[in-house]
Amino acid sequence: MRILFAGTEKIAVPALEKLAGRGLVAAVLTTPDAPGRRGSALLPSPVKTKALELGLPVFQPEHLGSQAREEIAPLSCDILLSFCYGKIFGPKFLALFDRCMNIHPSLLPRFRGCAPIQNAILALDRRTGVSIQEIALRIDEGDIYLTQSFDLDGTETTESLEDRVSVIAASLADDLFDNLEVFKTRPQIGEPSYTAFVKKEDGRLDFSLSAAELHARIRAYSHWPRAVCTLDGQDLYLLGVSGSAFDIEEETCSQEPGTIVCHEKGRGFRIATGSGYLYVNRLQCPTKKACDSLSFLNGRRDIVGKVLT
Repeated sequence: MRILFAGTEKIAVPALEKLAGRGLVAAVLTTPDAPGRRGSALLPSPVKTKALELGLPVFQPEHLGSQAREEIAPLSCDILLSFCYGKIFGPKFLALFDRCMNIHPSLLPRFRGCAPIQNAILALDRRTGVSIQEIALRIDEGDIYLTQSFDLDGTETTESLEDRVSVIAASLADDLFDNLEVFKTRPQIGEPSYTAFVKKEDGRLDFSLSAAELHARIRAYSHWPRAVCTLDGQDLYLLGVSGSAFDIEEETCSQEPGTIVCHEKGRGFRIATGSGYLYVNRLQCPTKKACDSLSFLNGRRDIVGKVLT
C-alpha cells in the first residue's frame, strides 16, 4: 500500500505522522509556500514542515493539472488520502489512484464544506466527530468508511477543537488502514448542511443575539478573524469567555444589549445581551496587547456602564 497524503494545515499533521510511522506514505502533496501574516517571507505549510522532518518527498503544485499529474503518476500510489488540503481534485487527478479518501472533521452529512469546526461551535452542537469518506466530485458527498463522534461541553474554541479532532483523526486513519479490506462504505444518511469560508466581517458581534450565541461566536472566531465590537467609537476584540455556553440562562436583561453591567471576580465583565448575560474575561484593543478582564478594568475604570456596539 502506497499513500499520497494531501494536507496543508496543522490539524493534519498527527495523521501524517501516524501513517508515515507505519511506512504507508510514499509522498506528500501540499499547497505552495505562502507569505506569513507579519511579513512577505514565504512560509511552508505545517504539513510540509513535518513531511520534510520525516524525509518524505513533497509536491507543491499551484494547480492540479497535467503537469501535476505527470509528477504524481510515477509514484504509483494506490491511495489518495486528503485532510485539509485546500484544493479541489478533478476527475483526471483522482483517476491516478485506486481509492481516493478524505478525512472530514464533522459527522457527515452535517457541515459539508470548508469550516465544519467553526460551525459546530456556532451551532451550539453538543456532539460532533470525524468522518473518513470516499472523495466524490461534489464537495463532501462521498460514501462513508467510518466515523467517530464525541461530546462537546460548550467551552471549546476553534483551536482546542482542532487539536482534539487531529488526534481522533490520526487514530481513525490508523484503524482504517489497519483493516482496510474489512471496512465497507455506506451512503451518508440525513439532511446535509453546508459551510462557507469564514470572512473577516463574520467576527463583528451583534449584542441583540443571545448570550449563548455570542459566547459561541467569540470561541469560534478566537483565532481568526476574532470577535470584534465597538467601544467609544474604537474597535475592541473580545477574545475569551467564562463558563459553558450550555449553562447560560435565557433571561430578559433590564439593560440595553451590549451594556457592561459590572465586573465579577473570576468571571470577567458581565454584559447584557438579547437574552441572558455574557461574561468576557479576555480583551484587546487593536494597538495594545491582549489582557485579562481585571487588567483591562484597571486601565479603563470608566468602562462599567458603557455600551458595546
